[in-house]
Amino acid sequence: MLHAYTVPSTTTTCPTPSVPVRARWHILFLAGVWAMAIPAAAQEANTWYFGARAGLDFNSGTPVTLLDGMMMSYEASGSISDANGELLFYTNAGRVMTSDPYRYGNVYDSNHNVMPNGDLELSGGCNSAKQGALIVQDPGNTDHYYIFTLDCAEHGVVGGLRYCEVDMTLNGGLGDVTSIANPLLSDVTESMIGIRHANGVDVWVLVHGLDNSDYHAFLVTAAGITGPVTTTIGPMVDDQPGDMAVNLTSTKVHYSSTNNSILLDFDPSTGVLSNLLDLDRNVVGCAFAPGGQYLYTCEFLGTKRIFQYDLLAADILASEQIITAGGNAGQPSLRLAPNGKIYVAHWEQDHLGVINNPDAQGLAADYQYQGVALLGRNCNAGLPEFVNDLLMPFSAAIADAPSVPTIQCMVTGDELLIRFGADMAQGRLSIFRSDGTLMHEDGMRSGQATIPIAWFAAGHYVVRLTTNQHSATGILYRALADGTVERRTTILIHARQRPHLDPMRTAAGAYAQVRSGRLRGGQFAHGAHSCRGDGMQAKGIHRVAGEPHGIG
Repeated sequence: MLHAYTVPSTTTTCPTPSVPVRARWHILFLAGVWAMAIPAAAQEANTWYFGARAGLDFNSGTPVTLLDGMMMSYEASGSISDANGELLFYTNAGRVMTSDPYRYGNVYDSNHNVMPNGDLELSGGCNSAKQGALIVQDPGNTDHYYIFTLDCAEHGVVGGLRYCEVDMTLNGGLGDVTSIANPLLSDVTESMIGIRHANGVDVWVLVHGLDNSDYHAFLVTAAGITGPVTTTIGPMVDDQPGDMAVNLTSTKVHYSSTNNSILLDFDPSTGVLSNLLDLDRNVVGCAFAPGGQYLYTCEFLGTKRIFQYDLLAADILASEQIITAGGNAGQPSLRLAPNGKIYVAHWEQDHLGVINNPDAQGLAADYQYQGVALLGRNCNAGLPEFVNDLLMPFSAAIADAPSVPTIQCMVTGDELLIRFGADMAQGRLSIFRSDGTLMHEDGMRSGQATIPIAWFAAGHYVVRLTTNQHSATGILYRALADGTVERRTTILIHARQRPHLDPMRTAAGAYAQVRSGRLRGGQFAHGAHSCRGDGMQAKGIHRVAGEPHGIG
């Protein structure tokens, strides 16, 4: 974006398989659930670096200002932590052709040094692109990351969408940039978001084309990057700056630019957008409340009012409410944080605004312009981008968080041996080819299964384990000897998706995501609406209201 510049002062590793030379097998399991509560688990988004050396630490649930960041960015920023919330690295996507200090683009490690090969001067990215940096973990290798970058209006966005790669096993575990400036698509705007696929494993990277009505969705899987899936919908976008946002269930997308405010449905299975609703505002910042009922947008011009829309209302456009009368600074950016609040960056301010109760209606959402002090650092006009489900609000009020089922694997010759703990016995194991063809199905009465796999062709397979209490879905893929895929054989139980034990109890204020199944008893709040469980089917994210209760 163009600016008037001033310079402010539980992984479980399987045994190494004995595999014939002709092939390698790779396995990744992510535990899923029929209904799950969100504990303090998704901590990869807990450390933020952005703006003019500004930073926040959300590991305690309350943001703590950080003063150790080295990055200078007008807008673009991405940062990523490990499963325990410890910083891994951060980036501003690339340089901008201007004077110091913003003309440098780098990838910084957890010691705040530039990574080896981390100079992004020639990356094609730009730190003045509104959403110019997005970090995505490889679904098949927890030590491998992609950094997606966008170019900016100052450069005529000629760099387009590109990606770099980071290997965290190198440089003593501090990471190394192993490839840079890999082109994916030219002629795109400054907007980009990461959306979890419906399988809970893969990630969509969504961008918008320039001078057209095209949304492009690239899919990141264990096999690499494929696509794009292109949806042509809505008005032609001929301005480069803007923001996109996606809700936590990956089903709604909002696109904002200086001329547009567009709400769309998103299919996380296919990457296709549909059902456009024009909100008829000129906005440039947007975010969804964690419960999914409310959308927030902020004006690009004028007094920078913040608008709230009720997505459950019969007339969404008529539900618009203004939660702040204005007086905000320019070029806003809104971002949901892991503590369930929405933070607002305004150009060259030494603080962030905050929407304290984004799941509440109207003024009860409680917007505070001076929400978090940055202690002399400036936020500028951007906040870090994350894959959407990394921002699941966490609650420390889980009464008895469940344990993760024991799963072990081993590939011996042409057989796949899977052992399950007693908590996974009496279930069913299914293997599907990537096109949906059922390849194998068997019961798991003994807690162990041996499956012949010699006849499986090279490709990707979905492995599904289900019982009456648990569900685990993963990826099994085979690479021939002359292939380029060389990842260790691992089963990863991702802390972001924990199976629940029956019964599981959560306290008021926690969030429950229901993927499939029923709520049992207790009081739940879906946005402003309260309901009892009592066997009700209710997919989506619900906030717990009232006394502790069961989810089943």
